[in-house]
Amino acid sequence: MLHHFFADTLQQAGSRIAPTQQTVKFHLDKNEQSADVDAAFKHRVLERLMNTDWNRYPSADQRDIEVKVAEYCGLLPENIVLSAGSASIITTLLNHFALNNKHIVIAQPSYSLFDYHCKTNNIGYEPWMLNADLEYDLQTLPKLGANSVLLITSPNNPAGCSLGLESLEAILSEHSESLVILDGVYTEFGEADPTPLVKKYPNLIVLRSFSKAFPIAGLRLGYLCAAPETAAIVKKLILQFSINHFSLVFAREMLNDQSFMEGARKKVRAIVAERERMRHLIGRRFAPGVLQIFPSEGNFLLMRVSDDAAFAKLMEDLAQCGIKVLDTSNVPLLRNTFRVSIGTAYENEVFFAQLTASLQPKTAPVFQLRTLNLPKTVQMPLGSLMARVG
Repeated sequence: MLHHFFADTLQQAGSRIAPTQQTVKFHLDKNEQSADVDAAFKHRVLERLMNTDWNRYPSADQRDIEVKVAEYCGLLPENIVLSAGSASIITTLLNHFALNNKHIVIAQPSYSLFDYHCKTNNIGYEPWMLNADLEYDLQTLPKLGANSVLLITSPNNPAGCSLGLESLEAILSEHSESLVILDGVYTEFGEADPTPLVKKYPNLIVLRSFSKAFPIAGLRLGYLCAAPETAAIVKKLILQFSINHFSLVFAREMLNDQSFMEGARKKVRAIVAERERMRHLIGRRFAPGVLQIFPSEGNFLLMRVSDDAAFAKLMEDLAQCGIKVLDTSNVPLLRNTFRVSIGTAYENEVFFAQLTASLQPKTAPVFQLRTLNLPKTVQMPLGSLMARVG
């Protein structure tokens, strides 16, 4: 075998494709939305898709979509670059900067693709570590120069923190010769939107996605926002025809449907409210010495279990009852942590019941449907709840 053609780090890395677990009942690990697109809307998309020529490559001219995305972001079409998911833009830019010997700085912990792609492709980078409270600290920012590229995820995944607009503008103005790339795929769930700053700072690129704030992670459509000159250059790096007919048809149907877009905004507000409800509910139930829950501006929550054995037991218990969360315990600064997506109120209550049963097994966990608009509060023992789930 010609293994010497592949980097050692790539050969030693684990598979990115995990075996399918048939026992999973609640997918709370990928920050997807739990509710699917309405069937009637799907049929509309399929009808339009049937009228496309599948034997032809998709049109490379996507100006009409760029116009609608720009309207959504408060920008001009010239600020927008479309791609088959923001992850593909990330890898394309990382490869280009590495091949052109740029000094790459990446905030850590962060989106796992950054570190994974760099390590498996022998791309060197300097980390900018969050502090002990999992917050950004400008005092520890590595030195940036004219050859530097800084990558930040804000709101941060998986920590949940954000780099404030004031701090972001300080970096952009103080390091005007450096390029700053902000991965903002969770922007809709945060308190501030940094995207309009691309109109003020030519050294800023903001990555956005339709996979989090919309129930269309399967669409695989992301976009980049930047100054027109930068956007025009990045377009030359994007692989032509990479966005398929389905994604383009769906995007056109979605972006031109006011009820769909307004429904998505309402759903985001509901997810944020549910996130805060769960954060306060869990925070009241567990002492900080047992479970620490971090503030979040994403559609997820990060938690840390203090005791090693209790953390291992919790991960096993959740898996056993079909609740899939993201184990982040192998990430620097994130010992004994996991990330759980905000699902439906019912999914969240099932998770809370199992969390309570695992970490406080001597208590009698109670399932309370607080947000389902029932005539009165419903209380259900965990055993009865899990029987219903099964």
